[in-house]
Amino acid sequence: MSDVPPAFYETAFETAPVGMALLDLFGRWFRVNPALARTLGRTVPDLLVTDPSALRDPDDLAIDAAAFAEVAAGAEAATVDQRYRHRAGHVVWLRRRTSLVRGAAGLPEYVVAVYEDVGARREEDARLIHLALHDPLTGLANRALLDDRLAQAVAARDRDGGAVVVLFCDVDGLKSLNDRHGHTFGDQVLIAVAERLVSQVRSGDTVARFGGDEFVVVCHLRAGLDESRMAERLTVGVEGGPPLIAPDGSSVPVRISVGQEVARVGELDVHQLLRDADRSMYTAKRSRDTG
Repeated sequence: MSDVPPAFYETAFETAPVGMALLDLFGRWFRVNPALARTLGRTVPDLLVTDPSALRDPDDLAIDAAAFAEVAAGAEAATVDQRYRHRAGHVVWLRRRTSLVRGAAGLPEYVVAVYEDVGARREEDARLIHLALHDPLTGLANRALLDDRLAQAVAARDRDGGAVVVLFCDVDGLKSLNDRHGHTFGDQVLIAVAERLVSQVRSGDTVARFGGDEFVVVCHLRAGLDESRMAERLTVGVEGGPPLIAPDGSSVPVRISVGQEVARVGELDVHQLLRDADRSMYTAKRSRDTG
């Protein structure tokens, strides 16, 4: 490698398809290549007079400083994902790999950094995580995410007081609607129920599709809030919406049965809450069927 002419490294730096930079031991750029400038929507001279920290998201500065300090203190390399601000205003996710360069005396001299745009990869990872935790039809939390949210609600109740309310909701007559109008229309009913349930809860509450025609709502209510009326609120919110129009042109009202279980501090575990709310829902359904 010692026989490689300096011009080779110069050309490789300038023409590299990924961003590259040389930084001093304080984390300031003193040389950047055109690829890094293009990635950030800027020019090379512009970057050379810009403090890199001014382009980073404030929430990333601490982890970035720690990673760079580790390399500047002697570590051979470090990798960190960071958000940079493009000149156009949007966020660019870059994975920065830094390596320490030592001088003839073996002392740290400067840092070489390679910047890879990982925005598309992170978006794909986020999409896969979302698919793993959400129902593909309604976009609601699925059973896996519901378990986590329910555990969080119980923990918040035990810490802050109040009560956890679990509401089990079943769409009445969905099988008959599927048989009569087809599963596409049945899916429209489920989507409508999901949207109407979400419209009746607070932003911190959880609405999940439990499976088939069943939905679960989880709320942590502080003292002074009336948990006894939650089932009525959800029922009115769903059934009070406009009827849906079936493929044959008929008007189809949306009906649900709702069961509710309330647990205060120290009462019941999360699985018992779901089972009791489920039993309460079937009691409500039988009452409607025989009423």
